[in-house]
Amino acid sequence: MKKFVFILSIFSINFCFAQFEDKDIEINKYVHGTLCISTEETDIAAVIIPGSGPADRDGNSPAFNNHCLEMLAHGLAKNNIASFRYDRRLLRLKELQITTANLSFDDFIEDAITAVNYLENSLNYKKIVVIGHSQGSLVGMIVAKDRASGFISIAGPANKISEKIAVQLSKKSPELANTTRAKFKELRETDTIKQIEPFLTGIFRPSFLQFLKSWDQYDPKEEIQKLDIPILIVTGTKDMQISPKDAEELKAMVSNAELLLLENMTHILKYDTETRKNEEGELVLHPDLVPALTKFIQEL
Repeated sequence: MKKFVFILSIFSINFCFAQFEDKDIEINKYVHGTLCISTEETDIAAVIIPGSGPADRDGNSPAFNNHCLEMLAHGLAKNNIASFRYDRRLLRLKELQITTANLSFDDFIEDAITAVNYLENSLNYKKIVVIGHSQGSLVGMIVAKDRASGFISIAGPANKISEKIAVQLSKKSPELANTTRAKFKELRETDTIKQIEPFLTGIFRPSFLQFLKSWDQYDPKEEIQKLDIPILIVTGTKDMQISPKDAEELKAMVSNAELLLLENMTHILKYDTETRKNEEGELVLHPDLVPALTKFIQEL
């Protein structure tokens, strides 16, 4: 912990703590989000890509509001780094008149590219940084190639989704993990799964199969090696979904990438202690997260 305190004391010298504002932006029918800008001029902007599941642009879900991505955007803006965060198509199915069966992982990539291009071409930011959280890490590393000045992976998995799910299920049963691997193999080879065991229907529901197949074609360890830009890999030691081992495995793929393991940071980027709350009673972001990202981005 000493090195984090030391780093924090250095960062505080360079912080400008600018004022900021959020503006809702509709880039196209698929990409609706929030542009967070500092009141001071800047030529640096980040695209913040949310993780999987029902999390929205702010990091909130119907069951739990944590505002982690909103807090991250505000933290960056206070240090004169603009950002754009957005809702994935998965959260706007009814509005877009589509179903999960119509979704592809490539749609997520396309929408992130749209966001990057908007910041660069329409808003004229000179330096674009891609920040991907959880599933968004894989999206981000694909999008960042030849488009961004830097890439930041936060709580990003190191393995393909098929292997990630199998490893998680292996904690319950090795047989369950082997069955899962076999089902993914069948999906890759035949484009479907003929028989789905009842205990796996939550994963392999028919309407979700094509999305899973499109997602599984991308391997984070392969994609991150395609980047020739500065990379920062961040994971918390109290993350119950993505372990420090994932971060270390990604780091091993790119020798010059920076690796930061934050003590007591959870998957939602919060400091894992009830004593660290803001005035609204919410857990605060890990105190070293925004300083680390700010330093990395400012040095690009």
